[in-house]
Amino acid sequence: MGTNINKPIDIVTDPVCGMKKPKSEMKTQSVFLGKTYYFCSDGDRELFVAHPEYWVPRQESEKARSGS
Repeated sequence: MGTNINKPIDIVTDPVCGMKKPKSEMKTQSVFLGKTYYFCSDGDRELFVAHPEYWVPRQESEKARSGS
């Protein structure tokens, strides 16, 4: 009874492998251009950090850089 069944679960997607899970279940995270990205494994995070432009859609990157 202590849980609220109407509480929304914040589902996020690992940009490297595409896995969708509640944010609270993701293992790690990284910030790129002011946005937080969540990862299910350290390996996915390492791939992202090495080349974030590869994993972030160009349109999203351009929007963040322009401040829109």
